[in-house]
Amino acid sequence: MKLVLFIIAYCISLVIARDSFLDGTKRAKYFEETDDAVPNWDFTIPAEEYQQLKNMIGGNNMFSTNDFKTKNGQLVFSLNGETKTFAEVTLSLGGVSSRYYPKQAFNVKIRNDKLYGRKQFRIRSEAREATFLRSKLFCDINNRLGLPDSVSANYIKMSINGEDLGFYVIMDSLKMTYVNIEHDDKDTTNLIQCGELNSDLTASSLNTCENENEDNPDMSGFRELVTTLDNARTVAQMDSILDVKTFMKSVLMDYLTGSWDHYCLYGHNYSMYKPPNGKWEMILYDFDATFGQDLSMGLLFNTPSGIVGSNVDTWTKAKFEDWHGNKHVVNVILQDKPEIFRECLQEIINDAFNPKLLFPHIDSLKEFIRPYVSEDKEKQLGRLNKSSNCYDYTFSQWEANSEFTHINTQFLTMTSQGYGLKRWILDKFNFVCSTYNWLDCSVASEYLNNKFTYTTTTYAQPTNVQSSGGFNGGFNGGFNGGFNGGFNGGFDWSNWGNWGNQGNNWNIPVTTTTTTRRTTTTTRKTTTTTQKIQPTNSNCWSTRLGFNCCSNPNAEVVYVDGDGNWGVENGNWCGIQQETCWSTSLGYPCCSSCSGVVYTDNDGNWGVENNEWCGLLKSC
Repeated sequence: MKLVLFIIAYCISLVIARDSFLDGTKRAKYFEETDDAVPNWDFTIPAEEYQQLKNMIGGNNMFSTNDFKTKNGQLVFSLNGETKTFAEVTLSLGGVSSRYYPKQAFNVKIRNDKLYGRKQFRIRSEAREATFLRSKLFCDINNRLGLPDSVSANYIKMSINGEDLGFYVIMDSLKMTYVNIEHDDKDTTNLIQCGELNSDLTASSLNTCENENEDNPDMSGFRELVTTLDNARTVAQMDSILDVKTFMKSVLMDYLTGSWDHYCLYGHNYSMYKPPNGKWEMILYDFDATFGQDLSMGLLFNTPSGIVGSNVDTWTKAKFEDWHGNKHVVNVILQDKPEIFRECLQEIINDAFNPKLLFPHIDSLKEFIRPYVSEDKEKQLGRLNKSSNCYDYTFSQWEANSEFTHINTQFLTMTSQGYGLKRWILDKFNFVCSTYNWLDCSVASEYLNNKFTYTTTTYAQPTNVQSSGGFNGGFNGGFNGGFNGGFNGGFDWSNWGNWGNQGNNWNIPVTTTTTTRRTTTTTRKTTTTTQKIQPTNSNCWSTRLGFNCCSNPNAEVVYVDGDGNWGVENGNWCGIQQETCWSTSLGYPCCSSCSGVVYTDNDGNWGVENNEWCGLLKSC
């Protein structure tokens, strides 16, 4: 019986995981093989090195060169009952800001072997944002558009030395091993990483970008590129050396997703590569600060016209002409051949960036990763940084922010908001379609002009944030030189609203928004009195206190006191009455939420979580 149930669950998971969004795309075999299943990556490293890693996390300066890296790793990779073992693996701490969050990022290199056509990977916790979807979605759009050498993404479960670290996004790593595999370009000197700020593809980028070829870091090819671009006054002068259309599509993806951590606003997190007998391409990487995630934090050097950092409702309302930061290469294209901008934007809107295509893809991805996210949040897996004061999002925030709800966010002493993922797509689509009257948006016309209705949930949270002496304390001096002089050009605070410093507390303006369509509002428990409602359930423990019990026994616990667990329904407090789990007597746990019914027998309704059967409560 268990085998039959497992096969049913497995087949259902395949149906849930697969949609047509990536059909026909060219990706590495690894990502094609893992579209419909989440593999396990189980690392083993010497115990003393794992302890060294744990000791380092939380105390590491974001701008320090003191990183963890071991070449003494082994990996066991498991997928659909098949196991591959790799004896020589390099494992290092990855990311920059991510190490300040509770859950960390990693980089992996498999030496003297390959895993389904790849040797190097980026493993990211996505701790900055709540959905586990932003990076995956950005990569999928680029893959669907056919951008050459664009990064691909999927999901994994990871452990080190038997310790379950939970759920992660895994992505391509555009390194020397990649271009050797994809282009037979083993000794190239034309793979350049631009990871430092203000890498604007001008001559100054020779000081902020670096060659990935450590054995021969010859920058002459890149010098020729930036010199040509600096001197160019027409597209024809650039087109001989730069893949102009690929460049424009990359910059437009930067714009459409509100990505402040790439080329236009911060001038970094991209690579330039010139394939043999080809032109230079721009390839973006690291995508957690996209689709309106923490956008107000990205306005340090430039606030595009139309955007007010403290007003989330303005975040989608910047024209491309104001977004790109007066970059010379973009200006040449817009002034000499604006039709390239129009053609590329039209192609992206038609083929990828519209709600009609993206909403079903998000729904499919959500159902696929739901049990893994639930487990990760419930068990708090992989939270190695115990001293982090950055937000660690809840499952309900995952659910809400992947739809249409904005949520409050925090990084060290700074707060911002995470724009509702679907809502960003909807609002940005409407903005560009109404702003550029030459743009044909009939591909998703049913989402224009407020025809589409949606529901949001508003979380009322404190706006006073404890700090360690403002920015300088919060970043351990990181802003004083850590950005390589990035602030020397000035810091425009004019659009950030009014800030106040009361002792060590920054009063940071946080906007609580509601939709103009249908809105469901809940609030956190505070000292204010919530109106009591007439109790109707005499068997409920909270009725003696004048409150109904929640209709859903699995309702989110909003507040706990001596009486029990409290939730909120229809703006009123309700007691959470724990329901007896009927399936435990049969050897199965109850489902953690009222997910879809997968199977029904005489015992009751069954669901599937973490590829295991679970009983659905009678109240579901």
